[in-house]
Amino acid sequence: MPLWAQIALRLAWVAALGGPFLRQASALADEPASRSAATILLMAASDDPNAIRIAAEIRAAGLAVKSVQGMPASGPDADVALQSRLAEAVGAVEIDLATGQIWIWTVDESNGQIVLRSVVRLNDDPVVVALRVVEALRASLKELDWFAPRENVPPPVPAPEHASAPAAATLRWGATLAPAFAWGGRQFGGSFEGLGSVYLLWAPRWGAEVLGVAPITDAKRAVSAGSGTLTFGLVGGGLRARALTAGWCAFDVSLGIGAAIVRTQGVPNAGFSGHDATTWVATPYTRLGYAVSISPYFWLRADVLGSLAIPPPTFSFAGEAASWGTPLLLASVGLEVVFP
Repeated sequence: MPLWAQIALRLAWVAALGGPFLRQASALADEPASRSAATILLMAASDDPNAIRIAAEIRAAGLAVKSVQGMPASGPDADVALQSRLAEAVGAVEIDLATGQIWIWTVDESNGQIVLRSVVRLNDDPVVVALRVVEALRASLKELDWFAPRENVPPPVPAPEHASAPAAATLRWGATLAPAFAWGGRQFGGSFEGLGSVYLLWAPRWGAEVLGVAPITDAKRAVSAGSGTLTFGLVGGGLRARALTAGWCAFDVSLGIGAAIVRTQGVPNAGFSGHDATTWVATPYTRLGYAVSISPYFWLRADVLGSLAIPPPTFSFAGEAASWGTPLLLASVGLEVVFP
C-alpha cells in the first residue's frame, strides 16, 4: 500500500475514535460554571424542632444553611451582623422561643449591612411556619437565581367531613421570685418583702398574672410614747401586656387588684398602753417590669409596683394619727424563669 494511503487510513482511524471524546469536552466547556449556594445563618436552640423543619425548607429552596446552636436572639443587632459576616451569609434566621417569633435578616446590597426584614410568629404548624420563613427570604433577597424553581403543586383540598381545625396558640408561662423594698408612706419607715409571681401568656403580647407579697422585715414608727411595728402581706392578680418584645429583653405592664392584710403591734413606754390590730384593705395596683435574658430559660427582672390601700388604715400613736398605704410602692430585682 502506498505511503500516502497508509497515512490517510491512520488519520481516519484517529478521527473515528476521538470524535466522541472531543464532542463531550466541547459540551463541558460550553456549560457555565455552577454557582455556589448562598448561605443562610440559622440561630436556634439545639432542641428546637422548628429549626429542623426550617433548615430543611431552606435547603429545599436551593440555599445552604449554617446553624449556630445554643441560645437564640441573645444579643443586639451588632451580634447578628458579626455572626453573619463570619459565616459569609447573605441572611440570618433567629428563632426566639421566649417571644414566640422568628426574626429574618438579609444583607442590604447598597451598603453591605444586615437589616431586619420581617418577623414570623411561631403560632402555627411547623411546616407552615417554615414555608413562611422561606417566602420571607425569597421576598427580601434580590438574587432570585439563588433559589430553586418553585413547584406548582396545587394545595390539597380537605374533604368536607374532615375539615381541619385551626391550630391552637402556643401558651407560655413563667415565674418570678425577688426581694423587694416596700414604702407605705412617710409615717412609717420602709420594709423588705418577698415578691413572687406567676404569669401565663396566651398570645405573644397578652396574658394574666398572679402575685403575692410576704413580709421579711417590719416597718417601724417611733414617738415619745413608744413605738409601733407594721407588717403586711398581699395577694393579687390581673392582666399583663408586653409593650416591648425583643430577642434579649422585654418590657411589660400589669393592671390588677388585690387584697392586703395589715398587722400593727404597739410597744409602749412606761405609763402608756399598747394594742395590736389587724385589718384588711383592697389594693388595686399597676406594675411595670423590665427583663433581660441571661439564658434561654432564665431572665434578670426588675419591677416597680404602685398601689393604694382602700380604705387607708389609720393608727393612733399617743393621740397622733398615722396612715399607711397612700401610696404603697414596691421595687424589686430578681430572677424570672421562662417556660416557652
